[in-house]
Amino acid sequence: MASGRLPAEVEEFARYLRALTRRLAAGTGWYGVFALRDPEGLRACLDGSEVPPWDVVQSLLQDLSTQRGADAAQEAAARASTLYRASVAAHDTGPGSREALQARLGGMLREQRNAALRERDLQAAISATEGAADRERLGAELAWAHDDWRRATARIEELHARLTALTPRPSRPSAPGTGPPAAVAPTAGPEPTAPAPTAGPRPPGTLVGALGSGAEAPVEPVVQGLGPARPRPRGARFAGAGGGGTAAPTPASPAPPLAESGTEVPATPRGARFAGAYDGEGGGKRRKRDKAADDGQRLAREAAERAAARRAAQEAVARLGRLRAAGRSGEAHVVLCEAAAWPAPRLPVLAEELERAGLGADVSTLLWEMACLPPTRLAAAAEALVTADRTADGERLLRQSVSRPAPEVAHIAQALLAAGAPRGAAFLLEALVRARMPEEAARAAAEDPATLVPLLLDAAAGVSSSSHHDLAHALRMAALPGVPGPA
Repeated sequence: MASGRLPAEVEEFARYLRALTRRLAAGTGWYGVFALRDPEGLRACLDGSEVPPWDVVQSLLQDLSTQRGADAAQEAAARASTLYRASVAAHDTGPGSREALQARLGGMLREQRNAALRERDLQAAISATEGAADRERLGAELAWAHDDWRRATARIEELHARLTALTPRPSRPSAPGTGPPAAVAPTAGPEPTAPAPTAGPRPPGTLVGALGSGAEAPVEPVVQGLGPARPRPRGARFAGAGGGGTAAPTPASPAPPLAESGTEVPATPRGARFAGAYDGEGGGKRRKRDKAADDGQRLAREAAERAAARRAAQEAVARLGRLRAAGRSGEAHVVLCEAAAWPAPRLPVLAEELERAGLGADVSTLLWEMACLPPTRLAAAAEALVTADRTADGERLLRQSVSRPAPEVAHIAQALLAAGAPRGAAFLLEALVRARMPEEAARAAAEDPATLVPLLLDAAAGVSSSSHHDLAHALRMAALPGVPGPA
């Protein structure tokens, strides 16, 4: 923020934030974590020289809920949301705001990648460790690393929204479900009631860039058996150790008998050699019976697969709920890691069951783990979510995958196109253009220039004329074919 008098909206939100922190016990909860990790950054947010990310405000409201009760937090959250939106809008109209937001976005993308690497290293360490004490320590570190990733991911999405609000969009209709996010759309506030974080060592970080890393404040659901916890609890979990697995997916019912070639054994011989051989009296009826039998077998298999998916999801959610209730966060994370590798059609069912059990926050973790799948399986997972009317989850999965190396993003786009999902590919490539430098998008295009160059140029044109110009220049510098000459 430039020196001088603060915009009235920013000043008003800073006053609100100072009043909020005066109601909190110093040195405890998230307020204590932020003050310990980056006191200067916290001071900058409280005096208004920086607008904190929304996840930080959520965390402070969670402290208020824990210390003062849910009613106090709900009342404060409504006011916080209104003031925050106005503050961000005023802040972002200042000179140099676009450049500052772009620089912060680059930093958050690096934070996200670093946190992901820490998670993977810790998961490997948990799997290789036998001592209970070490597993507990690593489980706590894993929970903190995941919190870092979630905060970075939330901030990336928020920064995208703020940049989108500053970018005039062409006056052409957007495809349903693919339009830009609303400019800075924080939730109405936290879902209250949650214990303050109590886990072990916290890796160093910064408050402003802002205020540490982590998507949402910690909320531990109260799960008793299969009963639901509080509605849509959110946040990382901090206590507990890793290790262990999840209930194995229940296999589908046996398929009909197979021939040695791997195809179904038909009820009667078929093919050109047998044309007319069974067309005597009743032949037509026999063919109809055969078709009806085939259709019946297919429908029975599909029903069995749906039932198996539901059973597997319910078993995994029950196990996850028990682990969460016992504070064994590391093991709970392993359950979600293993579930992310399930066949694509089962993943929307699992997400639905998680929400039904009050474990909606774990859907975010599941999507993150799915974002690490190989390109073909990731594309299949995204399409399965869209087909199951979970378009927002499918798009979030694709946005998260943009943090992968550019060639891998290109392979995901190719897999979506091969699966007959051009809208998914277009959404992914637009997310790539928004999140990465033009040179990185050009590296993605180099994997399949004939296909990806025109699609990337279309995506960039949908973002802004300057994005299209910059990408075209980067593609020409990479000597890729199919780029129109400079205007």
